[in-house]
Amino acid sequence: MIFYLQLGPYSLYAMMKIFGLQDPLLFYHSTYVVESVFLKLPMILADAGAFLLLLRSGKTLPAVLYYLNPFMIYLSAGWGMYDSLMILCLVGGLLFLEKNNNRWASVAFAVSGLVKLFGFIPMALVMIDSLARRRFKDLAIQVAIAGSLVSLTSAPVLLQGGLPTFLSGFSRFAGTSSAQATGWNLVSALGGVRFPAVSLYVWAAYAAVPLVFVFQVRRGNSLFLSVLQASLIGAILLNIFSQAEPQWLSWPIPLALIYASVTKREGLSYYAYSFGTIATFLVMTLTQGSSYLLFGILGGNYLAPLEGFAGALPVYATVVVSSLLLLIGYIVAKPVKFRFEVLALVVIIYAQAYFWLSTVGIQNL
Repeated sequence: MIFYLQLGPYSLYAMMKIFGLQDPLLFYHSTYVVESVFLKLPMILADAGAFLLLLRSGKTLPAVLYYLNPFMIYLSAGWGMYDSLMILCLVGGLLFLEKNNNRWASVAFAVSGLVKLFGFIPMALVMIDSLARRRFKDLAIQVAIAGSLVSLTSAPVLLQGGLPTFLSGFSRFAGTSSAQATGWNLVSALGGVRFPAVSLYVWAAYAAVPLVFVFQVRRGNSLFLSVLQASLIGAILLNIFSQAEPQWLSWPIPLALIYASVTKREGLSYYAYSFGTIATFLVMTLTQGSSYLLFGILGGNYLAPLEGFAGALPVYATVVVSSLLLLIGYIVAKPVKFRFEVLALVVIIYAQAYFWLSTVGIQNL
């Protein structure tokens, strides 16, 4: 799916090169300046699209806090990750679901899942609801929608021998891979544990999603709100327990903003924005490095004390998990106002983690 989405914009760049475009190379980046714009254009447009969808649905504050979120800007315009493409379809599906348009919601979720497998989680919840309510016709239509879209987009890749690559990525997400690896989650970071590419702990996250969904439905909440909260909790737990990539931290942000708008949790809205700021700092300094994205090799000295130090992975994992637990608190507790003391708490956690896990190296004692 990503190949098709990038082919159009990049073909325009290729034509410009044919007609004599002189594209400069800035610092020591791996792509040229204009080329980089065209490569990242689908993701930038996806962020704009999600903003417009939220704005047109009357969710002005979530729209603004999403569009101006530093992490979303960093991922799309800086790093060029594809998560915003998934998020665009995910947001569209949730807004369709809010209007009880389950069929178009299923289409949006299926497309979302073709970009990132997480998009299939809300679709699976919609299918479970159709099955539980014995709406077999709706269930058959949803299965047909997902099956046809997956077949149309996957067939060319599979025919070209891409099945092993797909199965490798799928097994990593599903927790069935036999490959041994460490990752960004807290258990692996603090304990140095090497386990299959997705740890067994990920099943706690997968089990929590339907449990939260059933609990919300039994409380009499709408299908939209039940799918939204279950998907939000799932996104958070996947970041904690699975071998999550750093860019996965973007998944809870739009879900939290929509949930905050629906449940009148203004404090959650502002914390979701703050969480994006925290994630930007952590991912930029402790995973990719500012040199890679901002200044090239020449800028390595500017933030050297905050990058590449011993114990960076445990520090990253500790602060991320603490921030995600605070996010869960804003979700499940009674609505409260946002307080800047929460950000001070995150800074203290970072400083303590830096001292104990990097300077002292307590995990190695």
